[in-house]
Amino acid sequence: MIKFFSTLAGLLLIYNAMSQSPTLQVVNPVKKIEVTGTAEMELTPDEIYVDVTIQEYYGKNKQKVDINDVRKSFLDACNKAGIAKENIFINGINGYDPNQWYWIRKKKKEPDFMATSTFTIKCNSSAQVEKLTSYLDDQGTQNLNVSRTSHSKMDDFKRDLKIKALQAAKTKATYLCESIGEKVGKTILIRENNQQVYQPQPMYKMEMAMMDQQSQGAPTPSGLDFQKIKLSSEIYAEFSIE
Repeated sequence: MIKFFSTLAGLLLIYNAMSQSPTLQVVNPVKKIEVTGTAEMELTPDEIYVDVTIQEYYGKNKQKVDINDVRKSFLDACNKAGIAKENIFINGINGYDPNQWYWIRKKKKEPDFMATSTFTIKCNSSAQVEKLTSYLDDQGTQNLNVSRTSHSKMDDFKRDLKIKALQAAKTKATYLCESIGEKVGKTILIRENNQQVYQPQPMYKMEMAMMDQQSQGAPTPSGLDFQKIKLSSEIYAEFSIE
């Protein structure tokens, strides 16, 4: 019996405390506007990466031109095109025997090994790429390919684009609120949705440019340029409505 009365007394105390507590009031939700701002821009690339493969070859006297001589000729061409040494990178050294299967069948002991070297050149414009092709040795150059393009201030442009996208979001929120007689207040939330960089595959007819320039014996810039790099940024933002 004593235990029963103790439990009942405890329940009465809890009920009494709850009955004396202030009534909870529902807070009015914050009025807000949600918008998305976007910004885009195009860049003319000033970093053009060209992969060049050079190789040994046989000259007019049927004597092999050594890879060291081919490499020297290649570096001279880069120098004439105004390409600094720090913008020339060696990717690899290789070699092959163009007739190896024939000589294996003939059991030749010393196959005709042809050495090759691959370089990546960073040019600052399409005109410099054209200039480089005009000076390259067409016999010693096995392959030339523009691998990618970029811009030296890419990070700066990306940052500025994010700022413009956020400003566009604020502008949108402002005119939408004003259209219904309201006013934009403080920022509640900012979120970067995405930022895209579209770098198209460099499309440039290097072989035709090389043939045309070599036939004339001097570089003749075509005035053509690579496709522009496209940047876009999207920012989601929430603003209070006053």
